[in-house]
Amino acid sequence: MTNEMKRQSRRQFLRSAAAVGAVAAAMPAPALLADKNPNSKLQIACIGIGGRGGANIAELVSETGSSEKLYAFCDVNANTLKSQGDKYQVEYRYADYRELLSKHTKELDAVLVATLDHTHGIIACNAMNLGLHCYCEKPLANSVWETRQMSKFAEAKKLCTQTGTQVRSWDSAHYYRAIELIRAGAIGEVNEVHIWCQGTYVPKTDPVGETPVPPELNYDLWLGPTPFRPFNSAWLSFSKYGFWHSGSGWITGMGPHTIDLAWTALDLATPARIDVNGPAPPSPLYNRDQLHVTFTVSPRSASKAAAKRPLKVHWYDGSRRPEGIAAGLIDPSKPAGVLFIGKEGSLQVHYGYHTLFPQEKFKDFAPPAMTYPAKSAGHHKQWLDAVKAGKPEQCECRFEYAGQYMEAILIAANMHRSTVTSAVWNAGAMQTDNAAVNKLLKPEFRSGWDFPEVKAKISQRRNARFLRLNGK
Repeated sequence: MTNEMKRQSRRQFLRSAAAVGAVAAAMPAPALLADKNPNSKLQIACIGIGGRGGANIAELVSETGSSEKLYAFCDVNANTLKSQGDKYQVEYRYADYRELLSKHTKELDAVLVATLDHTHGIIACNAMNLGLHCYCEKPLANSVWETRQMSKFAEAKKLCTQTGTQVRSWDSAHYYRAIELIRAGAIGEVNEVHIWCQGTYVPKTDPVGETPVPPELNYDLWLGPTPFRPFNSAWLSFSKYGFWHSGSGWITGMGPHTIDLAWTALDLATPARIDVNGPAPPSPLYNRDQLHVTFTVSPRSASKAAAKRPLKVHWYDGSRRPEGIAAGLIDPSKPAGVLFIGKEGSLQVHYGYHTLFPQEKFKDFAPPAMTYPAKSAGHHKQWLDAVKAGKPEQCECRFEYAGQYMEAILIAANMHRSTVTSAVWNAGAMQTDNAAVNKLLKPEFRSGWDFPEVKAKISQRRNARFLRLNGK
């Protein structure tokens, strides 16, 4: 990037940032359709509209039909912006989310954020600071500090938020049925949970040197708040979620989908301890798979006696699989799954199945009464229905809830990056007992990219009330 380009980008930022700040100062909180007919179309901005963003838009349209309006699109890739804008006939299109927010805050009701992980936090918090409801792809952010700010904004502004853990709302509803089985005590008291998912973001070859920036890409906006680094085409490959500057590996890419189930079914608190076993990262640039992460955690409602014997939630990636499971309590042939081990048996579940073990014992088992719908209305529709009703508690994966396990996942990634094998986590103080891990809790932001903050603490009482209201 030339010096002139940098000066122009800086001037552009100052104009956009000043406008966004002025609008934020004038906005009431929350903006719950105060002057709109609750039955009118919600006006939604989508920021990050290629890849996962494109999938989110397609899912939203499929779930809601034409009941809502795609009001504005934003993407740093000009080709993506044109093709998606034309496809959905969206009038307002921007490369810079700051310009979009500064010009259309009064017309917007909500934003969908599906950029890369390193820009989730700053975009979502700027939108929520303006009183806009927010859907954000997982992981919520690329650091613990950003994730915590997102949770704080959602609570302080009383906004309807939803984390993109779409497997929760899959048509087959196996996650819903699994939650009901666990809460009904079908397998007795749960002692441990094993979660595995095959896959990797590790690049096949190391990115070496600098390559030309594609003409359609605004690389300065792609970097966002991340410190400048020379462009390499690998940053746009499938491995982009594995590079530390734009992701944190398979555990943050796929882990949230399945770890969410354990946290909901068992009403888990934040983990007190995290252990990481696996090979060290092969490069300062990216992570390695083949990890076994153990979260030591207690149910939120546990008595003092029960809290002294917390359960362990295990995560495995790469080709690793659950260890030490008795024969007949697991189907190890599945490439991914969540396995609950209880005193009376086990339950294995994922997208397309849920199975009770030993199968002979449960062959005549009558499932408990359904406390969740037979089929979800859809992850995006649930969020938008909550916006229209002005009821944030209707969002099953709202930021205040999901942020707790997202932070734990990110700490595990930071431990792997720092080759730390064990850490004690104090969520209240937002500190571990390891200095190397603590240095990574809050990233370095590029000069000029100010991150809005909310100082208020998250109310654990309010979060517990949300869970009770939803039968969680």
